[in-house]
Amino acid sequence: MILKEKDAYSGTDERGYYGHKQEQDVAFHLRREFGDSEQVRIIHDLVIEHGGERAQIDHLVIHPYGFIIIESKSIVGEVQVNAEGEWSRSYQGKWMGMPSPIRQAELQKQVLHRLIRANVEHLLGKILGVQSKVGGRDWQTLCAVSSTAILHREKMPKSVARKVVKTEFVAKKVRDLVGNIVTEYLKAKPRFSLQELENLGAFLVEHTHALQAESEKPAHVTPTQEPAPDAALVSEPAPQSYVATDAERVASEPAIDTGATTEKMLTCKQCGEADNLVGMYGQYGYYVKCGSCSTNTSMKQPCPVCGWKSIKVSKDGLSYTATCRKCDHQYLVFRQREGEV
Repeated sequence: MILKEKDAYSGTDERGYYGHKQEQDVAFHLRREFGDSEQVRIIHDLVIEHGGERAQIDHLVIHPYGFIIIESKSIVGEVQVNAEGEWSRSYQGKWMGMPSPIRQAELQKQVLHRLIRANVEHLLGKILGVQSKVGGRDWQTLCAVSSTAILHREKMPKSVARKVVKTEFVAKKVRDLVGNIVTEYLKAKPRFSLQELENLGAFLVEHTHALQAESEKPAHVTPTQEPAPDAALVSEPAPQSYVATDAERVASEPAIDTGATTEKMLTCKQCGEADNLVGMYGQYGYYVKCGSCSTNTSMKQPCPVCGWKSIKVSKDGLSYTATCRKCDHQYLVFRQREGEV
């Protein structure tokens, strides 16, 4: 299950573009392998902060027995790692040093561990009245490098070689690290329940959105006087916890709004066209292609109820239904017309 998709590239430099392309390729393979999995949750472009330290994780895999942090690297040429774990790469016949992606992932892991540990009472349940901890969980780090790179594995320390994988094999490597869910369960390893997996994923995605929203605020904001409250408006209460009981979810879950018009929900992001759209599926999920300007628009629009951006879209015949991962609101996001391809 993909909880947060890969962010769009907004830079202008060529190196940044190819780095983003490499991360997109890794995201594609992870989505193809785990996109429908309830046991494996994936977050791309995770930004976390704790204790004055901030880290950005390219890809985070959360599974019943722990976490896998994946650092993506776009590398053209050859890669060597010496006995000290120091990396070097060749470019146009010249060798140069580079920061260790494995070390980067290890530092990211430390920040993530501290952040989860500081909020564990909101994320994990209790066993016989004792609060569960994150200790004993499986913490793994990987480096996914471009498929065109030449890796001199025979010269790498074994501890490094087993953590380096080419892009097309990253999903298989993750699958091997996660292991067989039933077999691992029989080993009595500490595991996360489905509710705890949901809590962890929702917490980290919300944490990232909050940091991103904060960084987008203007540097100087002139305070303005707030208007008097309107008696006709009712404020929505702020959420008190990341954990919701099953009874609360059932009571608050709205029915699928199949009667709503899709034109108001989904329009072409380029020209605003609402009628001449065709539902499609591609590398990044379901989208519509505009027949007027040929622009592609994702069906994963923010939830109309709570504004949450993590949306799952499923297809049933001609209908495309969206489900908000935060409030569980379900609604018809698009319906293909009869006879259209």
